[in-house]
Amino acid sequence: MKSKDNNIDLWERVLNNPPESYKSWFKDEKLFLHKYITKNSKVLEVGCGDGRSIKDILDITLNITGIDYDQKAVDDAVKNFQNYSNIKFSKAEATNLPFKDKEFDFVLCLTTFANFADNKYKAIEEMKRTLKDNGKIIISVFSEDAFEERMKVYIKVNAKIKEIINNKKVIFEENVISEQFSKSELIKIFDKSKLKVNEIIKSGIGYICLLSK
Repeated sequence: MKSKDNNIDLWERVLNNPPESYKSWFKDEKLFLHKYITKNSKVLEVGCGDGRSIKDILDITLNITGIDYDQKAVDDAVKNFQNYSNIKFSKAEATNLPFKDKEFDFVLCLTTFANFADNKYKAIEEMKRTLKDNGKIIISVFSEDAFEERMKVYIKVNAKIKEIINNKKVIFEENVISEQFSKSELIKIFDKSKLKVNEIIKSGIGYICLLSK
């Protein structure tokens, strides 16, 4: 739900007072991250926003890099983690990550995957490229059961919606797209991207996926 204009503001307003459905999903994300991320590992988060998910792993590792294409998100993240000198943030596109090959032990993309639209395959290729051979990708995304809760949130924060397609794809006025996926759709996407599915769990309005090369 991010854009270069004002959607990051909307998303941050959601995070200030998320509904229970979102809170439950985020709680399961944290448990999932703690289950798999290893101590002192090198982590990249693609679409980090203001660092919501990074806060969840500070007790595991501080070797963290976050990127977002929204400058306000990056600025907010820098401010939120100003006391952590090892944690770095930069403005970058998911489709053109400014990192060398096989640099990270874990690449995270939590909730942001819903916004990639036709760029999702290029974004996955970049995640794979920057991932070590034995590394893992963790993706969290809206499930097929999320539409009603998504709409409640969009209305609450006064998101400007241009079009809704099949109660699944929401297009905002800035032509930013937010999608939801079934488990079978995710498996097809990962299979096409030549990613191995290690685990996919359902968490109410979301899926959380563990993937490897």
